[in-house]
Amino acid sequence: MANLDLQPADIIAEATSAIDLASEELRRLSLEIFNNPEQIFREYKACKLLSDWFENRGWSVKRGVYGLETAFEARFSVGTGGRTVCFNAEYDALPNLGHACGHNLIATSSVASAIAVETVIKSRGVNGTVIVMGTPAEESGGGKWIMANNGAWKGVDACVMTHGMPSFSTPLCLTKASWKLRAKFHGLAAHAATAPWKGRNACDAIVNAYTSISMLRQHLEKGQSVQGCILEAGKASNIVPEYSEGVFSIRAPTMKKLDELRSRFEPIFGAAADATGCRVELEWTALYEDVISNNALAEQYRQYMLRHLGLTPEQMPTLEESRIAHDQPGCSDFGSCSYICPGIQPMFEIKASDFPHSIGFREAACGEYAHQEALRAGKANALICLDVLMNDEFARVMKLEFIEAMKEAGRWKEPAESS
Repeated sequence: MANLDLQPADIIAEATSAIDLASEELRRLSLEIFNNPEQIFREYKACKLLSDWFENRGWSVKRGVYGLETAFEARFSVGTGGRTVCFNAEYDALPNLGHACGHNLIATSSVASAIAVETVIKSRGVNGTVIVMGTPAEESGGGKWIMANNGAWKGVDACVMTHGMPSFSTPLCLTKASWKLRAKFHGLAAHAATAPWKGRNACDAIVNAYTSISMLRQHLEKGQSVQGCILEAGKASNIVPEYSEGVFSIRAPTMKKLDELRSRFEPIFGAAADATGCRVELEWTALYEDVISNNALAEQYRQYMLRHLGLTPEQMPTLEESRIAHDQPGCSDFGSCSYICPGIQPMFEIKASDFPHSIGFREAACGEYAHQEALRAGKANALICLDVLMNDEFARVMKLEFIEAMKEAGRWKEPAESS
């Protein structure tokens, strides 16, 4: 990959100093979100906190955008024209665990990046726009997928965010694609002892489906997986269950492989309904597309970390080393953004005793070390987005790579010619 020029020392100093000066305020925002955990689609306090903060800073803020009540879009522009960069802020928490995924850090890292970009483009008269997109419901809700389907990120030249990890940093976030499914079987109640022939057993239906899924697992390709649980399957042993419900996830390394898995997975539920005389409703509730990491952005991020922000090569692996070491353990709805515009979701170390979604990770997510590393990542994200706004050659290379990635994924559409 060709080496691309980094920002001159005075711009780097101006951007990073802006974040350092705001550190105390950013820490306050982070702890306010951390100490008031809110689950998916109900992040009212966090949404208001961040929206009010940007409004008080003079940004243009829209609330309840792109189909979600707790989403917001904050904009700051200089001049007319120019390119547009976006930082995503997450702020939803986990049931019973609070901020055990560190979304408070994600939010304040993105706010830090926005402060730096605002400071530089305002002081130097750089035409362009910086957006902070408040993105709810990352944890199983697929918030960004919903927002993308309602027009979010259209016209954005680059979108970035970051994520804490327990003991390593990487310029790349490699994820799987995933669909989430809710299955509801409707049968017919009857007395289980005196007239069972009158019933249609919804418990049998969902157990049949669950068993068939277990049989499917031995024939899945490497990287594909299926998870699920039964939420309801009857109320009493002497009543034929008339209703059952379960939730399931299917995962695959790419959207193409996910579509192939879905075509094998979905018919199981209809077959289970037919076998038991029940009716089934299937609700595909959320799509998590695989993250398409833009190499130009990722390598530029890595170079800023190594040459200006204090990390060593051992702490910041190459892109190839990241791909080899990363076993694609989970999913991120940032994938939906990465199919719309060039983007990356790098990861930073917070020195947690356990992986995300654990008490150990939650304990680290409110610490001072995690805060400072979130700001370091925010600095690197700010600098690469300043490159997008100020460096025509970098923006060109980034966009060409995105186009090639979309063509390879079968998702590229040539822009319509203007009349």
